[in-house]
Parts: sequence; structure tokens; C-alpha cells
Amino acid sequence: MTPQIWGYRLLFVLLGTLAIAYPLLPLQFSPERLAPPDLLLALVLAWLVRQPKSAPLLLIAALALFADAVLMRPLGLWAGLTLLASEIIRHSARTIQERGFLMEFTSFAALLIAMAVIQNILLWASFSQPLDLRNTAQFVLLTLVCYPVIVLCMHYILRIRKPDHKNRPDRLGKIR
Repeated sequence: MTPQIWGYRLLFVLLGTLAIAYPLLPLQFSPERLAPPDLLLALVLAWLVRQPKSAPLLLIAALALFADAVLMRPLGLWAGLTLLASEIIRHSARTIQERGFLMEFTSFAALLIAMAVIQNILLWASFSQPLDLRNTAQFVLLTLVCYPVIVLCMHYILRIRKPDHKNRPDRLGKIR
């Protein structure tokens, strides 16, 4: 492995840790707080579209389990859903890269909504308290709003961009 990959992995862990720590910051002092967005999920999925080789499955699993433990969520539930979503994005990363940001954002939105629904179904099936619709909708909307900001920061500030696939053969050997 190249030193550049290790540098990207170190940056990924640092940004992931910051994304986990963000909801713990006391930014609002009123008792009615908004549900914080899941910056780790947005970071992981945006990173996988741009640098899939520098975010291995075990690193994502460790960050997601750490987030579940620190944020006092049901241990492993959201982490498992995050791993599932990350592998879906990793598998379709090339298609998303070729189709542009609208396809990327649509894929992220669909996965996030599906994850929220599956989480509530699993919580209900295990006789736990499912999240109420208002908090879930706030969580999903705030995470969707944060995704383009994370992508812009990755593109313009960190200079982590999608790979260029022009004039390269695809999986069937055709050059586009």
C-alpha cells in the first residue's frame, strides 16, 4: 500500500472521530434540541464515492461501533445499517461517479430513508421504544442537508475528488 492511502486512512479516522464528537458539543442550551445529523454516515458514504480503497470495511465498522457506544444508541444496530449502506455504495461507486452529484445525493437519500425505516422496524420488532416520527424526520432532513456541505468540504478544502474514468476501459473492455 502506498503512503498516500495510509494518509487518507488517517484523515478518514480523524474526520470520523470529529463527526462522532460533534453531537456531544453543547451548541444549544435550550431543553428542546433538534435531533443531530449523522455526520459519520454522510462522511463515510461521501468518502466511499471518492476514495473507496482508503476506507476498508473494518475501519468503518470500528468507527460505527464507536459512534453507537459514545452516542448511547442500541449497540450495533445503526452500525450494521451503516456497514450495509457503505457496501451498497462501494459496490455501485463507479456508476455513481459517472452519473454525477444528483445520482450520488439521490442514492444517499434513499439509503438514509431506508435505514431509518429499517431501524424503527427492528426496534419495534424487538419490543424496544421506536423513535417518534418527528425526531426521525428531523434526523433525516438534517443529515440530508449536511451531505452536500460535507461533499463540498471534501472537494474544495480537502481536495478529495472522484477518480477520473475518462478514456479508460470499463469492465467489458470498451473505452468510453
